[in-house]
Amino acid sequence: MATRTKTKSELAAELGNSLLRIAKSAKRSIRAELEEMGVTVPQALTIQHLAAAGGRLTLRQIGQECDMLASTATGVVDRLEQHGYVRRERDRDDRRVVWVQLTEEGAALQSRLPAFGTRIGSAFTVLSVSELEQLLDALRRIQVVTEEEGGR
Repeated sequence: MATRTKTKSELAAELGNSLLRIAKSAKRSIRAELEEMGVTVPQALTIQHLAAAGGRLTLRQIGQECDMLASTATGVVDRLEQHGYVRRERDRDDRRVVWVQLTEEGAALQSRLPAFGTRIGSAFTVLSVSELEQLLDALRRIQVVTEEEGGR
């Protein structure tokens, strides 16, 4: 019995689905840890992006960095502010701009948050170093193309 060879498109779709399942599994695992800490995934992502940016971003930047609608980012920041993890501050020169700053409590929480990239990456440790290097090279090339397409 002959086996049918998959087309490039079929293989690419299968790879995409596999990556989604890996990310979904990692997200489920992280979500459970975050619930114990009293934060949601969007709240944790916001805190991590704030920390990576030196502790201060505008609401608009948070929305862009975390791939959230402005209304969603506002709600996430509202809840983080209620817990004392962030504070808002109006820009001195442009009152329409609202800065969100990480508080000491937020920085302390951030240091305990699981690292999303590391958690997803741990799934790939079944590969050899050579396989990881090849996969990383391929994914970097794909990332460049998808970021260029997304910018159009």
